[in-house]
Amino acid sequence: MHELSIACEIFEQVKSTAETHRATEIKHVTLQMGRFSHTNPEQLSFCFKVLAEGSIAENAELIVEMIPLSIECECGYEGTVDEKQIQEDSGLQSELLAYMAAIFECPVCGKQAHITGGRELIIKSIEIETENEN
Repeated sequence: MHELSIACEIFEQVKSTAETHRATEIKHVTLQMGRFSHTNPEQLSFCFKVLAEGSIAENAELIVEMIPLSIECECGYEGTVDEKQIQEDSGLQSELLAYMAAIFECPVCGKQAHITGGRELIIKSIEIETENEN
């Protein structure tokens, strides 16, 4: 389960940033996660919550914004993959995306397109609470 090592890295970065800003509590952490990052958002969230127990992030909500797969072709086409064709509830979604990545065709010229986005895993924002200074 590589989600645990990813959650550890996210937790350490979030905690360090919050401490630098003298936070008393971490309220929300927003991640941008590419559909092709091969990371399960539910498992990542679970691991983050376990790591956060007893820390200033204990009650933090982990918000995951999914980034669609994007492709480009030598003909100049750039766009995202139509994810309506991929069933959201499929347990094999990651494997299906991996398979499809090898056969993405440009909708304009039909040549094989290259993946340009959808692999990201970025901490977009951290909402913290600080002590009131009076």
